[in-house]
Amino acid sequence: MKILKRILKEGTIVLKIETLDDLWHLYNTVGSGDVVISRTVRRVRVGDEDSRKQESIRKPMILKLRVEDVAFHTFSNRVRIKGQILEGPSDFVSIGSYHTINIEPGDTLTIVKDHWPKYALDRLEEAAKDQLRSVCLIVTIEDGDAELFLAADYGIKEAVRVRSNLSRKRGDQKTYDSTMNDFFVDVTLAIRSQLEQGQIGLIVLAGPGFVKDHLKEHLNKAGIKDLPPVVVEGTNSIGIPGAKEILFRGVIGKVIVELKVETETKLVEELVTHISKDDGLGSYGQDEVTKAVQYGAVQELLITDKKLREGSDDVRRQMDNLIRNTEKTKGAVHIVSTDHPTGEQLHRLGGIAAILRFRIIE
Repeated sequence: MKILKRILKEGTIVLKIETLDDLWHLYNTVGSGDVVISRTVRRVRVGDEDSRKQESIRKPMILKLRVEDVAFHTFSNRVRIKGQILEGPSDFVSIGSYHTINIEPGDTLTIVKDHWPKYALDRLEEAAKDQLRSVCLIVTIEDGDAELFLAADYGIKEAVRVRSNLSRKRGDQKTYDSTMNDFFVDVTLAIRSQLEQGQIGLIVLAGPGFVKDHLKEHLNKAGIKDLPPVVVEGTNSIGIPGAKEILFRGVIGKVIVELKVETETKLVEELVTHISKDDGLGSYGQDEVTKAVQYGAVQELLITDKKLREGSDDVRRQMDNLIRNTEKTKGAVHIVSTDHPTGEQLHRLGGIAAILRFRIIE
């Protein structure tokens, strides 16, 4: 992400979106009531209104919207910003009508806010400092069943599933070995396809048995150009639960820069452990967390992106104050994605929680 212009006295920041992670940061920055200006395409009618030859065409133009809704579509790599048109070419649009702007990597847009909270400015600064970060490809696998996941700042995204019918009961060992090899070929093709589509910095092969080890041997012999590091990890299961095990253990962070979703998973798990132990070091809910912040007891403040994004103006300002006061006492602040299971778990606890340095006794 590039910050092209920043005039906070006017509430204006101009951004250039470069990566999928940038879209995730944008999604968590733009909120209802903001003003967005960007180039877009709108379907308009041209020709004489009385003529039957009037046709509908897609016309590029620059529009200024008052935002009402923002959606992040990972499957199409875009953020959709819907709102009421405030300004645009008068011969093609009606002021007050509605339009949806699709923002994709490579696009530039202007965001205007009445108030820029510190956490939003910090998020943009962090995104601007980051270079293009590698995504981790997690492959969970056992006999005849493999699932591929992409792990990045926006969470875990299922990429593809490969299945094959394998059974020793239906044939001899030679037949089984042959079908297993065919299965590995299919999985390798799926992995190769993901490598061609994006910058993969690490491949983690995970599962409960030895199939993952045999897959690594197959990958090493496949002659894949520029194959990233391949790590094998045992897990109790495959699929989403297996991928979650990988995140919680910190496997990704040991090899490449620790991904935000991995950190969030570990923190929420730690929070839940404190709550279940009732040791006074896990606090959740706005009243309890606010009290902990006032005591200077917060070591890790956790707020879900959904609470910030869907909250009213007053709620967002309250969250901004909590964040500022937490940082004044050297506490760390984490905006937790609800696009992975532990983020949703935190949201069910009220969307705000804290891991404390010490127990508060009254």
